[in-house]
This record gives sequence, structure tokens and C-alpha cells, in this order.
Amino acid sequence: MRSPLVWIGGKGRFTDRINTALPKPNRHLCYVEPFCGGASMLFSRPAKGVEVINDLDSEVTHFFSMLRNQPEALQRYLQLTPYSREIFNAWRDVADPSALPDIERAARFFIMTRASFHGDLSRKPSWAYARVDDNRARAAKHVIDEDLLITAERLRTVYVENDEALGVIHRWDAATTVFYCDPPYHPLTRADGGYVHEMDHHAHQELVDVLLGIQGMAALSGYQNDCYEALEDAGWQRQDFDAVCGAGRTRQPRADGKEVDPARKESIWINIALQKRLAAENSRQCSLFDFPDPGDERGDEDAA
Repeated sequence: MRSPLVWIGGKGRFTDRINTALPKPNRHLCYVEPFCGGASMLFSRPAKGVEVINDLDSEVTHFFSMLRNQPEALQRYLQLTPYSREIFNAWRDVADPSALPDIERAARFFIMTRASFHGDLSRKPSWAYARVDDNRARAAKHVIDEDLLITAERLRTVYVENDEALGVIHRWDAATTVFYCDPPYHPLTRADGGYVHEMDHHAHQELVDVLLGIQGMAALSGYQNDCYEALEDAGWQRQDFDAVCGAGRTRQPRADGKEVDPARKESIWINIALQKRLAAENSRQCSLFDFPDPGDERGDEDAA
């Protein structure tokens, strides 16, 4: 299952690779995405245990909440909305999206992510179209007609939060929690812009400091930079894989005259607790009794 949103820096193309660095879904684990964005990783995993997605951008969490709570109404609104430059520009220029009716607000966000290049909403985005190959209108129609209600069902048992990531990490931390952190790329590893809520070097350093002190299991995605060296010094394992940089806002020419995103090395860092869990799973020695129900640590109300 894929995310219905197009998201800058999203991991839709890498879900299989990243899932090899995460525990298998398990009803005794709590899975948390403090920087969910389009939530591609959540949608790539079967629904088991406690699941939490969070994003500081209230448009993200409002969309997912409306998709979960009023999926048919949202689908119908989108089915009646043409893939139009005029509508895109009008919605782009809305000063306060939160003042719109709930369904229109969610529909606006969906269209804005799918009809702008790379889902980049940080500046004044342009309407995306192509004369050949890339039929955005047809792709959006397919998602609306075929995928939207399926993804809505997937969200029914997911906690949706709109908070600072560090607060979410503190709130949900436990030995049985798995954090998948996909923050905005460190500013020294890419061009400026691309995210509505940026993170400077200090914010990344704060994230590293918090992750070094948690009880739970954690994986962090990003590009290599000095800020993350403290993780490796503390025993975190780094895994690298080939990627393309859709967030870098730089393009390279191809032989046929088209432009493509440049190749990069994406990295994922996994902490010692997660390394142990993966080793146990790989050796088929993972016992349910080794990993108690998260409700035992947070209380019945939070685990419901």
C-alpha cells in the first residue's frame, strides 16, 4: 500500500529497503513516526500493535484525520474537483487553510501535494504538468478512485498526533517502542527550502541527544553529516544505500535532453536496542515473553 500523498523527501521508493532495518510488525510493539510527512513507511507495513504518526505540519495531520473520519465525503469532493491550474493557484494563495471547511481543507492539501513538483509546498509552488509520460491528472484520479478508501481503512486504528517530534518521542518512549525518524534532511546536505517546517543544525543536534537517551528502539534516516557521528560513536549501526535526491532541488541533464534528480547515498542509523531485536528476529529466537505488551508500561487507557 502506498501513501496517497506526494511528499518531498518521502520514502515511497525505499520502503522495502528501510523495512529490512525495522522490526517485523508485532502486536506487542508500539510503532511511532515522529516525522511522518506522507507516512509512506506506515502504509508499507501491515497494521499490528500500537501505531502512531505525528507531524508538526497541521495540514498533514488534518488530512489524515479527515481521511480516517470522513473518507467517503473526502473522496466524493475530490472526484468532483478537476485537475485545474486555476483551482491549484486559488488554493495555493489561501492565506489561512485552517479557515476553510474541513473537507475542502483536506482536499486542498491532497491536491497541493499531488499537483506540485515533488510535493514541495515550502515556497509558492507551481502547478505540475507534462506533455508526455507523466499524466498527473490520471495518477490523481487513480488514487482518489482506487486507493483512498483503502488507505482510510488502514488509518482506523492509528493515533494521529500534531506536536513537536521530541515531545512525541518522550511521550511514547518505552522498551517496546520502535521509532522510525525521518526528519527534514540536515541543511548542510542539501539546498535551502523544501519543507514547511525546517530543522537547523541545532534542532538536529537536539534530536540526536534525545535519541541517545531513549529506552526504545530507533532508526533514523538521512544523509551523512557530522551531526550524526555521535550516533555511530555510541554504537549505532549505519547502513547506506543508493537514492536520488528529490529534495536537493538540483537537476542533472540526461542524454535525451530531460533532467533527472542526482544520485545520492541515503543512510539509515539503527540503535543498539534495534540491532538486538533484528538479530533476535533473524535467528528466530524472538519470544513474545521477551517483549511485553506496551500497555504494561503506559497504562490501560493509553494502550486502548
